[in-house]
Amino acid sequence: MFNTLFLQPIYNTVLFFVNIIPNHDIGIAIILTTVLVKLILLPLNLSAQRSTYLMKEVQIEIDEIKSKHKGDNKKITEETLALYKKKKINPFSSIFTLLIQIPVFFALYFVFRDGVVLKENLIYSFIHFPENLKDLAFGFLDLTKQYWFLGVLTGVTMYIFSKRQADAFKNVKENKENDTSFKAVFAKNMQMQMTYFLPVISGFSAAVFPAVIGLYWVVNNILNIFQDIYIKRKLNIEKFVKEHNKHLS
Repeated sequence: MFNTLFLQPIYNTVLFFVNIIPNHDIGIAIILTTVLVKLILLPLNLSAQRSTYLMKEVQIEIDEIKSKHKGDNKKITEETLALYKKKKINPFSSIFTLLIQIPVFFALYFVFRDGVVLKENLIYSFIHFPENLKDLAFGFLDLTKQYWFLGVLTGVTMYIFSKRQADAFKNVKENKENDTSFKAVFAKNMQMQMTYFLPVISGFSAAVFPAVIGLYWVVNNILNIFQDIYIKRKLNIEKFVKEHNKHLS
């Protein structure tokens, strides 16, 4: 199932782009494949980011529900889910989006770990494998080797994306009685790990994996940044922050 749903489509998509690109540049084919995958996953990614931001928006209402029905977990759950439904928020969309991207990552790795070679068990009958195809991207980057600068670019672009998400609500005032709660402290620690630790791990991984993984991550992260800019403008995050703080004043 993995081969049919992920490995074969990605392998043949790369070959399709290679065939239509002048000089059969595998690097450009990888970028176009990444963009295509991103476009396919765009509805899921937009839904995930939308839910992430809107969950911040309804946090005050959730706190009020918990205060109103303190001790009645069943009632709290029912009213919280009703609120999510009313606001059209899917709290599990981020997890689902991440789970979808994991097999895409591994499919890219398996496609390129041995270089761009003819794999008769994967290639579609209507796809032509180019003769004398090289693993060089842009004429100099061997996608089967490791490059430290791709690790740096991966870490930096992922940090920018993570920081943008963390900064979206950095000026939001919080209920003071909850500032030192375990939940608040845990959330802040998780946010710090996502902002700083994850980019470091991803950057290191991109530096030791074949260059195709780093190239994919860099392009994907850049697309994530532009996607984040788009959805923030669409949801008017700055307006929400002002209204949120006014509500707490």
